[in-house]
Amino acid sequence: MKFHQLFKAALHEPKKLAAFRLLPLGKVVRYIFVFVLITAILSFVKFALSADTVIGSTDIPVEELEDIGPLLYPAAFVMQFFIATLYFYVKASIFALAGLGFVKIRKKRGEYRHLWRTSAISLTVPTLILLLDDLLPSGIPFSSWLSAASALVYIWLAVGYYPKAAPKKRAVHNSPSAS
Repeated sequence: MKFHQLFKAALHEPKKLAAFRLLPLGKVVRYIFVFVLITAILSFVKFALSADTVIGSTDIPVEELEDIGPLLYPAAFVMQFFIATLYFYVKASIFALAGLGFVKIRKKRGEYRHLWRTSAISLTVPTLILLLDDLLPSGIPFSSWLSAASALVYIWLAVGYYPKAAPKKRAVHNSPSAS
């Protein structure tokens, strides 16, 4: 699947989110990196547009700023990309743990590795919510809570399409034989 197909399905197709558990890990990781790169570029553009205001309000002498000036933007972008990627992976891991609970509650069959892939792709909408909160001047009220709730809803809906758990076999106890 191509990036735009994964992105479109992540927005409104929980059945496909459940099917993404079977994607190769490399495809999911590539999706994450491209998605984080796009969001990092958008956030970096906002940073670059407002950097003059932020830098101008510091007490750093102009001579020192001129020395580090050429390194400021590349370093800021690399740091932003690294931190955003790390944050995304940690969020996917935490929401995959929540997904394990959903699997138990809904009596579905799934492993952590499946839920991690599903949660990584289902974090598309929550990440877009946080990105909009960052880019909009007024922000979005309770954006962190809204983001977390939407991630849980997407994972809950996707787990509904996981296969049913195998019924537990009842242990058969043989009566002790008389000798």
